[in-house]
Amino acid sequence: MNKIKNTQALFLRLVQVFSRRLIYVCSILFIFLLLGIIVFPSTTAALDYSLYDLKHRVASRLRSPDKSLVVVGIDMQSLAGSNKRWPWPREDVAAVLQLLGKLKPKGIVVDILFQSNDTESGDTALVSAVKDLGNVLLISILEEKQNAQGLSLTRYASLDLFRKNALAEGFVWGIINSDGRLRSFRIHDERLKANSAALQAITHFSSATQLLSDLPDVAPVVFARKNGGIPVISVQSVLDNRPELKDFCRDKILVLGVNAQAVHDYHNTPLGIISGAEILAASIDTILSDRIGQFYFLSWPARAGSVVLGFFISWAMLMANFALLPVLSVFAAVLGCLLLFSELLLMHFPVAPLVFAWAITSFTLATAKYFDNLFSLQVMRHESATASLVQEQLLPSEELRFAEYGVFGISRSASALGGDYFDYFVIKDRYLLVLIGDATGHGVPAALAMAIGKATVLMGIEKNLLPAELIEAMNKILFKALRRKLMMTAALLWIDTETNKFEYRNCGHPYPYRYAADGTVDQISASGLFLGTKANYSPSQPLKGVMNRGEKILFYSDGLIESLPVANSEDAYVAFNDYLRGRPKLTAREACADIIDNHPFFKLKQPQPDDFTVLMIERV
Repeated sequence: MNKIKNTQALFLRLVQVFSRRLIYVCSILFIFLLLGIIVFPSTTAALDYSLYDLKHRVASRLRSPDKSLVVVGIDMQSLAGSNKRWPWPREDVAAVLQLLGKLKPKGIVVDILFQSNDTESGDTALVSAVKDLGNVLLISILEEKQNAQGLSLTRYASLDLFRKNALAEGFVWGIINSDGRLRSFRIHDERLKANSAALQAITHFSSATQLLSDLPDVAPVVFARKNGGIPVISVQSVLDNRPELKDFCRDKILVLGVNAQAVHDYHNTPLGIISGAEILAASIDTILSDRIGQFYFLSWPARAGSVVLGFFISWAMLMANFALLPVLSVFAAVLGCLLLFSELLLMHFPVAPLVFAWAITSFTLATAKYFDNLFSLQVMRHESATASLVQEQLLPSEELRFAEYGVFGISRSASALGGDYFDYFVIKDRYLLVLIGDATGHGVPAALAMAIGKATVLMGIEKNLLPAELIEAMNKILFKALRRKLMMTAALLWIDTETNKFEYRNCGHPYPYRYAADGTVDQISASGLFLGTKANYSPSQPLKGVMNRGEKILFYSDGLIESLPVANSEDAYVAFNDYLRGRPKLTAREACADIIDNHPFFKLKQPQPDDFTVLMIERV
């Protein structure tokens, strides 16, 4: 439910930024892209075939072929040994068949067409060999071609005199996909009422006839390459009458074909370039090993399911705000499992629609979230800038001149919103109230604490609270509002401008510097607890004194000390003290600007790590 709510919220936010029409157009385009993947298989065919080939290459190494199959190849060695070009004279083919017959095989599948007459003696010899053996299966070749009238089926077969004397004939029809690779074969054809050579071979040469029921018209060729795959022997070894072949070929189904490269009877398959005889043997093995599978690449329900799954994975992960790596990991795991199970079950579902749907959905949602985050960031920046302007209004911007006193302060935040606070007021046309505070942390939380402090001070002045009561009020409100999540240091100076006596109260803030008229500098030390740390706060006794003519008191925040670029062996407080002593004697307004503008940290040209605030009171 949260994902649905997140999606609805994202949609509504985008509608607020862009026009509703644009969002609807993009949504419709997205839907049409997914529908296009379902309706048009060609859009994903290349990837589907590539993924199928990949998993098939891996699985083929784990599959063992049926042990009853042997390919007898007329290879380059055989052609060289005969000193004759292909096609061989029929007498030579007949001699090979007779030698194969002596090996006592269950049957011989001849993957060679005899479409034209040879010499009379040659044809007679071949007919005699085929007839005498009685277990020779011939092939024909079927091709489906596109013409003006549509698809036409063409059959290429051997001469009738050979077909009549053979045990049976079956067609060979390897189906080549749009990328030029042969991945499946036809088992039988209803139009011709004919069976394939693979089906005929099992019917006549195998006892596993139970495998022949409920076979589909078309099935993928399942190559088995474990332990070398279906063994291939050279015709030359047969001609040489090697004795080990008798036991090796006994009771086997022999597939005789040409695998010499010069004859070009090779086809591109998922496992590479393979001869026609080996593909025929693999087709027989596919049925014998009961590895009949089926392609669902063109099935729109399967494609629709794949698209929905890809969409759901992407949508569920991204709308749950997962990072990119987990999203990719989950997708890869689902994709791998789908490929594995489809190969184990031999039900080859279209995986490419899942990949495309996942990619399109991920791109769409990532783009939508990018623009949403972009505009949200712009809104946040605008709101932050507005809040910064508001916060600036909370701090006094003009120098206060009253009686013989001048007060001025500057605060430079590390971010758009700061947690430093200073203020000064004239109370009852006699007293000066000067405050400085520093909330822990940065950004919005610190700015909130600063605003609470400001509001409390204004309320306290309105109620004529004394300094001790004002500190208690600030602590109480900060404690109740922030529950110890944030605290604030503070310092308060109360000056009677008629007597020039002052009270200084410290609440965990750095000690201020006191500049005497004669040029000496020392610090005013007073202790106290942070504000907001406990419900009941008892202010410590104030430090009392008299402010003489020509004296100045400098308050500052700890950011000015902590950001000083000092070595590990140096004391930052000593370095800050030396820095202040080296500054020129200026008025309060000029001195505050000078201390911040010439701070050593800015020479590093790095982002400001903390808020910088200085506040000076002078008696002229």
